[in-house]
Amino acid sequence: MQVALVGLGVMGKNLALNLIEKGITLVAYDKNPHAGEELLSCAKSQGMADRLHIVSDLRDMVRRLEAPRSILLLVPAGELVDSVCNELVEAGVECNDIIVDCGNSNYKDGITRKLKYQNKFEFATMGISGGAEGARHGPAMMASGSEGGWGRIEPWFEKAAASFNGESCFARVGQSASGHFVKMVHNGIEYALMQLIAEVYQLLRIGTGRSPKEVAEIFNDWSEGQLNSYLLSISSHILSLENHNNVPLADLIDNKVGAKGTGLWTAQNALELGIAVPSLVAAVQARHLTNACNTTAAQEMSYASKSTNNVEIDLEELKEAFLLASLLAYRQGLALIKGASRTHQWKVDLSKTLQTWRAGCIIRADYLDSVAQGVEFIDSLEKESNSLRKITGQAIMTGLAFPVLGATQTYLATLTTPSNGHLVQAQRDYFGEHGVKTHSGETCHLTDLVDIDAKVR
Repeated sequence: MQVALVGLGVMGKNLALNLIEKGITLVAYDKNPHAGEELLSCAKSQGMADRLHIVSDLRDMVRRLEAPRSILLLVPAGELVDSVCNELVEAGVECNDIIVDCGNSNYKDGITRKLKYQNKFEFATMGISGGAEGARHGPAMMASGSEGGWGRIEPWFEKAAASFNGESCFARVGQSASGHFVKMVHNGIEYALMQLIAEVYQLLRIGTGRSPKEVAEIFNDWSEGQLNSYLLSISSHILSLENHNNVPLADLIDNKVGAKGTGLWTAQNALELGIAVPSLVAAVQARHLTNACNTTAAQEMSYASKSTNNVEIDLEELKEAFLLASLLAYRQGLALIKGASRTHQWKVDLSKTLQTWRAGCIIRADYLDSVAQGVEFIDSLEKESNSLRKITGQAIMTGLAFPVLGATQTYLATLTTPSNGHLVQAQRDYFGEHGVKTHSGETCHLTDLVDIDAKVR
């Protein structure tokens, strides 16, 4: 099997080695010649160079491939994807060739490109998760589309992907560019889980006075049971590290957090689709707030430092609250995927989506079986629900920030307790005559329900 790969950065290089190891003959290109040289050197050191061909231009790459061709792109999202696609057309790709965008592209760009290139080649999308290690040894692969070219490469991707209980973590999750949408939401969930773990660490460290190593021990203990996950495990390891002066690694790192944009896209698309994912949105805003001093509104966002309060936390209740908050982050993400699938008629298979997340990816966790059980399972977690309420209240009383923990409790409470929406409806009609809907389903105005002699002015 022959496949071409354009883009030999960290992810591209490691995916290339993975594919070669699985038996694929790879033709690889990067505009930076040193990237190709580095890949070739790695392949030689691992005895796999006979299945690797580094080319100096796209025309040579296309010429070396047997038709119909299969070409993977791992280049930065945006204009560069279109630039490479146009260059490939000029280099001689044909209608039956398939080009798969494997980067973190915006799904809307994928939809546009499928139409733009439909008479020139098959354009498909696939999200890949797992970082450099995953790309090398088995990532999660969220593909989409019904292009005929998938038939040629799908069996090889199933081998290259991670596996869980003998089942591949590669899947064509739905139609059109849904693979990139699913990967985008995956990253949104990733934001929420990372921030949630950081908030629990903050509560334990500053709220209860524990050291990073003591928090690491708690996280490690949790990881040995139901809460085992990749993100919790790496957080435990990070918090256990110290330099040669016994200063915790956590105390050597600045608080400003960067982002690549997929979390922001998740928040934007959720708002556009009218689907509430407050835990995911709060995580994005939490990152923005760490950089508040760098904004044009920095002066208006700078306040005096405040002291914080200590609290006594029951570790079992904290564990229960963390479990439920984690499950709800996934459930919000799945609700967003389901809503987008319905809107765009993608026919996304949520069971296949969850299968791709079982291993290899950043949000893999043992409790994904619980996520798959759905709302009915969440409703059965009465003890965990009470713990989430209690821990959130205690956390807020410290005076520290808990955006995801607070948003998650608010999300659950909004959907499970009496609403205050009736007053907001009344306010809107009072000043703007937007109308209100009554319990009987009738749409009317306040003046149809009660006598108002004179409104407040």
